[in-house]
Amino acid sequence: MSHRKKHISLFCRQFTLMVFVSCAAVMSPPGGPKDQTPPELIETFPPNGTTYFKGGRVELLFSEYIEENTVEKAINILPILKEKPNIIYKGKKIVVQFPDSLLMNQTYIISINRDLSDEQKVKLSKGMQIAFSTGSQIDQGFISGTVIHGKDASLNLWKIQNELDLEKFYERNPDYVMDASVDGEYEFKYLSSGEYKIVAVDRTVSGMPVLPGRMAYGLNWVPLIEINDQEGVEGINIRIPERFGGVKMLNAESFQESWGRISFSESIMDIIDHVPLEVIGEDSSMVNVDFFQDPLDNTKLYFLTDGPMDEYVSIQTPGLKKNNSTLVDSGLIRIKMEANIDTLELTVVQPDSKYKLNIESERIKPLVIVFSNLVELVQEQNPFTLLKDSISIPFFIDMETPLSIKLIPEENWEPKTAYDLKVSRDAITPIFGKALKDSIMSINFKTSAYQGFGSLIINSNADSNKSIVAELIKMEKPSPVFRSVVNSNGITNMNNIPEGNYSLMFFQDSDNNMQYSHGMIDSYHPSEWFFDYQDTVTIRSNWDMELEEINLKQIK
Repeated sequence: MSHRKKHISLFCRQFTLMVFVSCAAVMSPPGGPKDQTPPELIETFPPNGTTYFKGGRVELLFSEYIEENTVEKAINILPILKEKPNIIYKGKKIVVQFPDSLLMNQTYIISINRDLSDEQKVKLSKGMQIAFSTGSQIDQGFISGTVIHGKDASLNLWKIQNELDLEKFYERNPDYVMDASVDGEYEFKYLSSGEYKIVAVDRTVSGMPVLPGRMAYGLNWVPLIEINDQEGVEGINIRIPERFGGVKMLNAESFQESWGRISFSESIMDIIDHVPLEVIGEDSSMVNVDFFQDPLDNTKLYFLTDGPMDEYVSIQTPGLKKNNSTLVDSGLIRIKMEANIDTLELTVVQPDSKYKLNIESERIKPLVIVFSNLVELVQEQNPFTLLKDSISIPFFIDMETPLSIKLIPEENWEPKTAYDLKVSRDAITPIFGKALKDSIMSINFKTSAYQGFGSLIINSNADSNKSIVAELIKMEKPSPVFRSVVNSNGITNMNNIPEGNYSLMFFQDSDNNMQYSHGMIDSYHPSEWFFDYQDTVTIRSNWDMELEEINLKQIK
């Protein structure tokens, strides 16, 4: 190779490297804003609304590449076909192959639910519907409304076929399925004339028969929805209960041979006096037991006998029902009773140095003193001394449970004030285990500022012949509930409401139990009518808030 050729070759290699480096320099750096835009349906072929549809191939073109794994689950043909359609993935395009065996004069819908996502995992914000008719027109009937649910919800819709179907419709697969939007809104479009039943469920069980007692579901207050193929029905609103069935016993444990604790799925505070519980020994005999609430956890219940129990006992409840609603599920738990000697020293669990007692100006709130073990008080000995700035504060005490004692000062607590609680070891005897470590235990705690209270006046045009209840729920935890009946003049008065932000709902109390009823699907009974006030209600201390007239003339 000549010197000139070598020079040219070297130059070419250098030039290639320079081009490569230059190109790399202008590339966008990795990262940047994450794609949050859901895919959009740009075009369908044949077009949406096509009549005299013969079946066959329908193409759906989207604005971006679709995640292939989401396609099969996201697309359905409604009414649901016996023969499953063939769905073909082609990047930005999805092909739906209809069967040839379609009914005459039937509107068919391609329903795309919120499972469909792009390659960046961004899902649809709401479902889509594309309609085709084998006849001369597209049915225009519709059902729309809102679902109130703590999770994502779906709507199952059945077109009633006969008298038997009217009672047992929920035992078969629904004819139509639609996801509610992230805001709970939904709309079934392109429905033919007829009678329909609708049920709201969690998205995880959509498109399935409803299993009463095994899944949560929501019903509407309209038992049967009648649709004209050119008209629709709005405002079919539904609430799905947070749980299905009643409160459940989850587990139980023993701490000593004569006491233990039962855990429930949720708070039993409001029904504790009515929960039927039994403890049964190995010989099937009933054990005499006292039950009491865990002072720190409303989902737990302690049990205590007057002596040692069998090695194994069974805790059971037949359940609790009220007004066709299950409050407590039946249950049975078998546990081993521990016979170990408790060697732990008694301690005070509440209050501690970080504890703040929330107080009120209108009433004296007790200080609940909670121990780590069961205790008894030594007669004629005061177990506590309460000090403020080294000055003794007079008080009363109430043995609330074997784990807790209420201390109530004669005069109300001072706000934002430090107190010193002294606990005497000699005046408190643990039933199990060792006594307090120190002869005098000293605990410093503080009080909060006084909690303020306000009043609420609600004006409405509610029908005086309807039994309407206003329900106010605090948005901050704990979430107390306040209810009051709307009077014959459409006015609701609520007093002594703690300051804070609240949601407001009205419902027709058809069964007069001051509780909203979700209805029953088995032996069908519709839910009670309800109306959600859209704005947040803010209660301020020492303030009378008044809401202008709310339209409650919506009850059918």
